[in-house]
Amino acid sequence: MLEALKQAVAKLFQTGDWKQVVAGVSTLTMIAEYVDDEATVAQMLQGIKMQLAATHARVRYTAWGAIAQFSEDHTDVLNSEAWTSQLLPEFLKGLDDTCERVCLRCMEAFQHFGESVEREDLEPFVQPMMEKLGSKLQGNVKRQKKAITFIAVIAGQVDDAFAPYYGHLMPLLKQVIENTLHKTEERQLLGKCFECISLLARAVGRNGFRADAEQIMQAMIQATKVPNLPTNDPVKEYMMAASERICATMKQDFLPFVSHILPGVLERFTLAPREFTGGDEVDDNDEVNLTLMQENGQVKVMIMYSSEIQDLKAALECVHTFVEELAAAYAPFVGETAKALLPVFDFCMEDGIRDLAFETWGQLCRSARQGGQVQIVNELVMEFLKRVLPKFEAAKVDVAELKTSADGMTACLREAGPGILHAEQLRHICRTTLSALAESLKRRSEAAKGRPAQVQQDEDGEDNDDDEEDEQALRTSMCEVAGSLMQHHADIFIAESFSDYLTLVVQWVQPGSAKEDRQLALFVICDFLEHLGDKVVAQWPQFVPKLVEDILHPDADLRQPACYGVSLAAKLQAFAPLALDAANKLSQVVTQSRQRTKKKSEKVAQACADNALSALVEILLAHPQAITSVQAQAWNVWLGGLPCQEDDVEGVRNHRKLLELLQQEKAEVVGEGGANVPKLFGILVDVYKTDMTDEATSANIGQFALRLGESKLESFAAQFSEKQKKKLLRIVREARQMCILPERYRQNCSRCAGSGDIS
Repeated sequence: MLEALKQAVAKLFQTGDWKQVVAGVSTLTMIAEYVDDEATVAQMLQGIKMQLAATHARVRYTAWGAIAQFSEDHTDVLNSEAWTSQLLPEFLKGLDDTCERVCLRCMEAFQHFGESVEREDLEPFVQPMMEKLGSKLQGNVKRQKKAITFIAVIAGQVDDAFAPYYGHLMPLLKQVIENTLHKTEERQLLGKCFECISLLARAVGRNGFRADAEQIMQAMIQATKVPNLPTNDPVKEYMMAASERICATMKQDFLPFVSHILPGVLERFTLAPREFTGGDEVDDNDEVNLTLMQENGQVKVMIMYSSEIQDLKAALECVHTFVEELAAAYAPFVGETAKALLPVFDFCMEDGIRDLAFETWGQLCRSARQGGQVQIVNELVMEFLKRVLPKFEAAKVDVAELKTSADGMTACLREAGPGILHAEQLRHICRTTLSALAESLKRRSEAAKGRPAQVQQDEDGEDNDDDEEDEQALRTSMCEVAGSLMQHHADIFIAESFSDYLTLVVQWVQPGSAKEDRQLALFVICDFLEHLGDKVVAQWPQFVPKLVEDILHPDADLRQPACYGVSLAAKLQAFAPLALDAANKLSQVVTQSRQRTKKKSEKVAQACADNALSALVEILLAHPQAITSVQAQAWNVWLGGLPCQEDDVEGVRNHRKLLELLQQEKAEVVGEGGANVPKLFGILVDVYKTDMTDEATSANIGQFALRLGESKLESFAAQFSEKQKKKLLRIVREARQMCILPERYRQNCSRCAGSGDIS
């Protein structure tokens, strides 16, 4: 089918008729998400790129729309240096398009494309882009909106490199705020200004933004108090998102603003569905959501505007960020926030809202714990359990609600920390969740009895198994509750409930058990290993060999947790007898996965390989004696499998470990005469300040670069790509800025930097 479509589109392009070319580009846009192969995506993009320069404005307009869609569906491809280098110059041309609609469409497309472009690729284009955008800020309102969003995307991507534009832009944005603050018809523009300013704040940091912070925060508070605003006023959502970013930038310096902003945010927590009686007026300008609710034997129709749901979600995200960023400093506001949050626990229109509310409750537990408010932590946990546990015992089952309740319990118990539960409470939680899990399995068995041998398919050709997927998600969440109990109450868990879960695990790993059950077993085994460790080594023969066996399972959904579980088990000496077999299997997973072609469908296989790398390096470091015969080969596999590609968590683990081993000058890693160091340092350069490293590792990469010394860095850079060279310059610059030594000692520090000679 795809080949036939490609030929049809090629014919449409060849006609030269603008209508047929538009049809061809539109076809590529519609099928974009279904194309798996990166080579085919690149082919399609090449055809679209050619149309960006078409003579007819409607063709160019449609082509920019296609770029936006491909940016959403194939981020990895458009993110690549090969495509950013081709498309960024096209955006510069698009900003000069003589057709206003095409120019605006180009600016819209950049919002989707630019959010994923790496800093080093974008930086050379920032100045020419800003020169063009400056004039658009002085244009009509449509241009201003698009220009401000365009600028916000640039600022968000290049971070502190955008600081030089702060002094020029801030007065312009303040002027726009002043002109639009009380104009209800320009609320979108006002909101975009707040968004852009929050990203500028991040670019200049807390010190650079401090002088403007109070004025901007006051303007945001004022903006939400303008009278006669529509229910779907966009400023509220923009304001809360901007407050989140400013809080993340200013950290503790944001605390004085919390008392002024928080009441308005918490007010949104009162938003809830209302009963539709038939005589209610409905705002035609807003989308309405409907749900049915049964009460006292009667069915009620409940309605809520989409804008209200978005406001509620934005308010929850805002509070979540405040609590996360301010940590213990937020403790004085925990009681007020918890009281406001309680009604959201019963929100019935969208599971994601309840999920976020429960997660925020967990954050409140952590804030109170960090603030030394032990009694409040206890009260928060008990209140949560009192409201949630009865749902698992109710006669009527709402699978989605139970899942969010289980996830909330996990978040709450994880964040509350140790010493909260006594034995009877833990036993009650385990029995309640195990009973609900058993009921879910019973529903699966009953459904299977009535299912014909040939599964009926819906009109889209897909198995109608959404209900079973929801049930499996619920069962997974039930098991994760047990993990949170193991984490902080290990001894009580072992005494009260370990045997119950072990029985299930042994049952689920038997040959012939359902894939879904074996997957649950692997998840629980991972929690055993991570949280109970040596305390249950005596029971290892019942489940650890099965874990090692599944490293090579053909199904990636089982292979990935098996690899992860081995990375946990390998830290313990009891794993030594299994180390050699596991190392061979893990090496096979990494080698075979990294040889696969680049496709969206292969991402899960690469994630498995990332987990396998974590397990392999743990074995190499903890059990070298047990794997002497394959040790050299295993080191080569680990080094050759880097960097991690899909799993961020495993990326952070492996890249941190790589840096540590380079710093220790581990012979198997650096190679003879340091031969491996340039390539491995190049990997660290690539992952610096990405999702594949944490903040501490990125900072240590910078310090490691300084210690290497200028001459070594120059020799390494000779083997780097241009992009890597630019990034290395940034790493060194930022590392020097972070140096806390007085200025007069920095030269001496630089002289010492080269003393750690790797070769």
